Amino acid sequence: MTEILEAMTAPDVNSSLALPKRAGGKGLLPSTWLERTLKIEYTDCRGAGQETSGTLLDLYPAGPVLNIGGAKTLISWDRLALCELVED
Repeated sequence: MTEILEAMTAPDVNSSLALPKRAGGKGLLPSTWLERTLKIEYTDCRGAGQETSGTLLDLYPAGPVLNIGGAKTLISWDRLALCELVED
């Protein structure tokens, strides 16, 4: 039991036990989803739930950009409720 507790030392940002930073970006969606169809559920400007699908074009810090009905649409990350890959 002692060996397990020693191996599970909690990281401390004020000492050398801190976990190393991960290299690269921290994407919220996999890059393999680009150019694929997604099912999206989000809240609109009135707070009502919306549901649609579209092709994922790009990912930005503000949110994903999708082609929905021929228009490029940005959905803010804070409005996004569900983002599900549609199998081909």
